[in-house]
Amino acid sequence: MSVIKVELQNIEMKFQTVEGETEAIRNVSLSVEAGEFVSIVGPSGCGKSTILNILSGLNKSTAGQVRVNGRMGYMLQKDHLFEWRTILNNCLVGPEVQGQDMKAARESVIHLLKTYGLENFMHHYPNQLSGGMRQRAALIRTLAVNPDVLLLDEAFSALDYQTRLTMVDEVWTILKKENKTAIIVTHDIAEAISMSDRIIVFSHRPAEVKSIYSIELAQAGNPPLENRKDERFRHYFDAIWKELDVHVTG
Repeated sequence: MSVIKVELQNIEMKFQTVEGETEAIRNVSLSVEAGEFVSIVGPSGCGKSTILNILSGLNKSTAGQVRVNGRMGYMLQKDHLFEWRTILNNCLVGPEVQGQDMKAARESVIHLLKTYGLENFMHHYPNQLSGGMRQRAALIRTLAVNPDVLLLDEAFSALDYQTRLTMVDEVWTILKKENKTAIIVTHDIAEAISMSDRIIVFSHRPAEVKSIYSIELAQAGNPPLENRKDERFRHYFDAIWKELDVHVTG
């Protein structure tokens, strides 16, 4: 039997502004199963990141219910590494804040750094690492608190294209190996298709669930770069692009 890790029921979000009340999210319901990768795509400013903020507890919805089964980690667009702390000490911030056993946390983080290619950089400072390595360190920092569910908000958008492709592959591989559930917000349709089991398309603001795509490519379990070669990849891309209803004016 599948285990539901995240469930949103009839979520609504309204903000008070100088101009009056703004409706950001309208009656959004969705669920995510254990081990599933779900991407949320939609027009700019439609409320995708607001959903992650509600899930993480940073924002409280105006209406509706949120159920999270397990601990949650949040990985943002910027790595937010502390420049005055080594990579090892950056990765230990979460356990420090949570008051965990620091000896055990340190051993766990060192193991993650060794496993995922940062063993020789654990005593370096962030400005000594490339953009991709910094994002990998940020992911390990997120994993250090042993979350069941990871929220990724445009986690690769600050990287150049080549590094981004590599990091998407690396992060997908790490999260699958660590048996994590992931909810990803991205503007990149190709990225979403390559990583996800399902894609949820939001409408223009106020955000509603417009459609949901189950991604079924020829070789299930392939890493993202391989998925981009699948003959059905273009079919999904074209269909989702039409759903977004993006108009470019000159």
